[in-house]
Amino acid sequence: MYDRYSSQMFSVCLRYSKNREEAEDIFQQSFYLVYKNINQLKNYDALSGWIKRIFVNTAIEHNRKTNQLRIVEDVEIIVNKTSSETNEALNNLVTDELTKLIHQLPNGCKEVFNLYIIEGFSHKEIAQQLNISVGTSKSQLFDARKLLKQKIIANTLVAQNKASN
Repeated sequence: MYDRYSSQMFSVCLRYSKNREEAEDIFQQSFYLVYKNINQLKNYDALSGWIKRIFVNTAIEHNRKTNQLRIVEDVEIIVNKTSSETNEALNNLVTDELTKLIHQLPNGCKEVFNLYIIEGFSHKEIAQQLNISVGTSKSQLFDARKLLKQKIIANTLVAQNKASN
């Protein structure tokens, strides 16, 4: 089971952590919980979803305990570009670069973005999971998207400047 799910689940841990060491802690705790509670699984066809849910919940609980969830306020607009420029910038990004940019988001934005966009949770589920309001979840997602857009455009501009020099 470890060999089959470890790389995918470590990616989940990385998405919710500040750094690799924290991701490793979440990873170890999550697998411990999987092994400890495997007897509670009633439908073995749902094993991968069950494991992923444990990893996501463990990461969220870890962040709650370390008080990393913060509401983003007064997000400043760094770069103001048109949507066509944003789409061009997105096309130039590779997955690793996008993952790094997501990782740079404030913790609240990062958690909501991951849960909504990547994990497919609803705002209601996110609100319950993170103990925040639905409005806060929506606001965090809005801020995450805005910040990502700014970071993508800024990275594209930097890359273009390096290429022209």
